[in-house]
Amino acid sequence: MRVEAGVIKDQLNQYLKPFGYFFAPELSTSNRATLGGMINTDASGQGSLVYGKTSDHVLGVRAVLLGGDILDTQPLPVELAETLGKSNTTIGRIYNTVYQRCRQQRQLIIDNFPKLNRFLTGYDLRHVFNDEMTEFDLTRILTGSEGTLAFITEARLDITRLPKVRRLVNVKYDSFDSALRNAPFMVEARALSVETVDSKVLNLAREDIVWHSVSELITDVPDKRCSG
Repeated sequence: MRVEAGVIKDQLNQYLKPFGYFFAPELSTSNRATLGGMINTDASGQGSLVYGKTSDHVLGVRAVLLGGDILDTQPLPVELAETLGKSNTTIGRIYNTVYQRCRQQRQLIIDNFPKLNRFLTGYDLRHVFNDEMTEFDLTRILTGSEGTLAFITEARLDITRLPKVRRLVNVKYDSFDSALRNAPFMVEARALSVETVDSKVLNLAREDIVWHSVSELITDVPDKRCSG
């Protein structure tokens, strides 16, 4: 799907909903976050374990360079990217510089970039090439660059089918530490979202006027009081 940078994420998803799709990266600021801002910061939030970051859903961008040149990006066969890099133009020099540096320093990049789902600030050098080294994509450099390389005006997005079923599971632990130790199992189960509620938050919630609306979800274990 092609969108301009000023489109708000929630507005996009409202448009897509009747068709059974949505733009997947979840943000707490989705009612005001623009697609351009999400791309520039490679935004992600709740649900990133399943849906990843914004860069995982951007197929290409149109960007304006400092001198006014228009750069359109997409995954390219490495042979074509190398050919484009031979052009004596601004865009050709960009292709050549990024291609050569990321190829020559590939092992150094792999050794030093942490293999985490959400970690990135700066330029995503690791994913300019795919793992098989058969594709090259400048999109991954621009996504997360925070406007330091180009002014992004449009993007082509990969949209995701809306889930047909969602379930809420309430898991109770004998201590806060036990809940934290169980986190790897939540990751293994690919939980879309995990919220840990400690005793302080829970006790404050019990005093709130809306407690009655959620109290059935947080009941005590027989012979024990749920404190978090």
